[in-house]
Amino acid sequence: MKEFDIPNYGKIKVKNIIFDINGTIQFKGQISDTLVKKFEELKNFYNIYLVSADTRGNLMELASKLKVSYIKITTERHSEAEAKNSELIKLGKEVTIAIGNGNNDALMLKNSILGISVLGSEGATVKSILNSDVVVPDPISAIDFLLDEKIMIGTLRS
Repeated sequence: MKEFDIPNYGKIKVKNIIFDINGTIQFKGQISDTLVKKFEELKNFYNIYLVSADTRGNLMELASKLKVSYIKITTERHSEAEAKNSELIKLGKEVTIAIGNGNNDALMLKNSILGISVLGSEGATVKSILNSDVVVPDPISAIDFLLDEKIMIGTLRS
């Protein structure tokens, strides 16, 4: 667990990071080698989870490549947004950062200790952006934000 003391924002403790995959860390089913390396750094500080309805059918393969945990959501009883938010609650929304880009990510972005919306080449929905604390251009920037406390402080302080 990592703790951040952000001037005029407050202290936040972070244990977990939950990532949406489609449009957030992978684009057209592909993930960059640079991003794989960034995940290696991130795993030194946080528990990492990929969460997805597995649209492209590669959730397990991607989690294996990144050597992180994964959660495949189902929509039998809830919408995708509610299912992702439910997984956030199980992990502990008060110690979990959520990262996503779509309408089905908006609820977990809103309810996490810190929500980060990724624009990426596939774009981000207005709903996900409005429910986020921070918007970044790509997943590398999201991870850099999490790895460099000075970036986080510079963005969030008031």
